[in-house]
Amino acid sequence: MNSLPVAPVVAVLGFVAAITIGRWFLVADTLSDQLINRALAWDLVGLLIFICVGRLGRADLALDLFTIFGALAVANVFGFARLLDGGDARTAVRRQRTYDRTALASGCVVLVGIVVSHLDWGLTIWSLTTVPTALSGMLMTRACVRELRAAGLTVQERLTYGALLIVAVYAAISTVVSLVRMTNGTRPDEQGLIWSIGTYATLFLLTALIAIPLWNALLARAELDRAGRRCRRLRPLWQALTDAVPEVVLARPSGGSASRLYRMTVEIRDALVRLRPYAPDAEAHTDIREYARCIAHAVQAKAAGESPAMSSGRATPALRDRTDELRYLLDMAAEWPKAHALVRLDLRRAEAISPHWRRRAPACSADRAPIARSAG
Repeated sequence: MNSLPVAPVVAVLGFVAAITIGRWFLVADTLSDQLINRALAWDLVGLLIFICVGRLGRADLALDLFTIFGALAVANVFGFARLLDGGDARTAVRRQRTYDRTALASGCVVLVGIVVSHLDWGLTIWSLTTVPTALSGMLMTRACVRELRAAGLTVQERLTYGALLIVAVYAAISTVVSLVRMTNGTRPDEQGLIWSIGTYATLFLLTALIAIPLWNALLARAELDRAGRRCRRLRPLWQALTDAVPEVVLARPSGGSASRLYRMTVEIRDALVRLRPYAPDAEAHTDIREYARCIAHAVQAKAAGESPAMSSGRATPALRDRTDELRYLLDMAAEWPKAHALVRLDLRRAEAISPHWRRRAPACSADRAPIARSAG
């Protein structure tokens, strides 16, 4: 594998390192994610040591060291393949401990062989690791075929499973072929240029596949995904209402943009309920612009210490479902900056006319001709 030029090898390993580090911090919620991250990390460390030691002219030592880290990587790949193929998730942690202990024991055997120089156990352990590697490829192949035959997959999911199927088939076949060639005297690190290209190309494709969740996590962190963009649209309205009624703010458990969007809609709805007594005629408005202006008056009235005029009522006009409610709140958020500015302008005008004017929310105008607007 040292037959390739340095530049493409460094580029591939740099890409793998960036994805590994990113996933380690942003994509580690499930056991499957953790297994993938650990497998990538062990494989990356093994490859770096293999390349560095191999280019120093110590090919045997390079292969032995790579075998140690490769065994640890294979243990995690096999655990992930079992989960992907439908293995019992309840016993997955216990199974993985067994795989890890076996890989660690194999690494210790190789270390003993390195210390006792006349014991060449590296090739033996490497040949043994081909068995779980080939089995992992077969398990992932079966799982991918099963998923691709299922109905209701999106185009992205089909492309992902299709690419993973290619990687799994290649891993299973190439491992068996490499083992056969090794029995004929060809070392695993001397398979030739074409074989090296296939190995790094497969690593690059596999890393690109598992980078998809990282990309989604980055989009969610930057609020650039669909739910995140809606959160950004709701935030000015949410900020104003929760500042007026801070007791509606829920705890902030860890979660993605979808859960953040759900919490924001719940908090806005609860805040509207709490502010409802300060806007007694809000339900008279079918025009969302007038409704937003009434709620802005209610925010000002509560901030000024006004007493509520009536008991709480509905938060918003009657809506069909949560999707309809979200659309309505997004429309209201779009109108909120203008409504808030108009209310502040009204208050400043009132104070200019009467310096002793008591800050009191004027009644919302119900005699304006409402403009019917669909929440969708």
